[in-house]
Amino acid sequence: MINEDGKMSLLKEQYSDSKNFMARIELNRRFKTNPYSWLSWIFDQIKFPKDARVLEIGCGNAILWKANIERIPEDAHILLSDFSQGMLNDARKVLGDAESRFDYEVMDAQEIPYPDNSFDIVIANLMLYHIPNRKKAISEISRVLKTDGTLYATTFGINDMKELKDIISHFDAGSFPSAEPFARLFGLENGKEQLSQSFDQVMMIKFENSLEITEARPVVDYVRSFRKVDQKFKGHKMKDFEDYFKGILEKEGKIKVTKDTGIFIATKPK
Repeated sequence: MINEDGKMSLLKEQYSDSKNFMARIELNRRFKTNPYSWLSWIFDQIKFPKDARVLEIGCGNAILWKANIERIPEDAHILLSDFSQGMLNDARKVLGDAESRFDYEVMDAQEIPYPDNSFDIVIANLMLYHIPNRKKAISEISRVLKTDGTLYATTFGINDMKELKDIISHFDAGSFPSAEPFARLFGLENGKEQLSQSFDQVMMIKFENSLEITEARPVVDYVRSFRKVDQKFKGHKMKDFEDYFKGILEKEGKIKVTKDTGIFIATKPK
């Protein structure tokens, strides 16, 4: 069994930069059926108080902010954090001319180096399931939030991408890194219970969406973004998988895939 240090080392390898992350984002972006952007929808949920102090943990390459750059309140003070310096470097590049509007810090969400009552908002976008000691991290988030401060935490449910999982598993049993284990760690089905240990009110809102996949190459890039599968499918086997998926598309025309994502909005006890 991998200990907490081992899990963090694997994550640092997997997310040393944003390449793998963006392969997954691109598949969802290109073939989504909901014309409204997931990133815009997330931003719709965030309520900024005056002079808001904002911390994003696990910011990745900052695409949430890039996608909503014109909507950010001028008086907001935003700290982007990630455990990967490579991710923060990519965030600066993605933000381009707007990068000076943000502060950046390498940070472990299990040990947030700020005093109590430091932030009005904490954002955790598709990342809490990665944290080894999640209970401690959630407690830390609550601690650094001000009274009436809010956590916005996105995640997915156990049925997310289930059809794609089934197709890849049929090609090679057990190869697909299913979303289900992550959702069982912190997902739409159990996130409220976990957050309620440190937060007074927790509300969950789902984002209605699905995928209709019509090309094989973006799926190959998606599969390769997962280290274990990429290692297993190296060489001719990856080409065999691409041909296999093309064969399904030629027969079916498109592959309909379930998306099961949403956001928890949690307020700190008074």
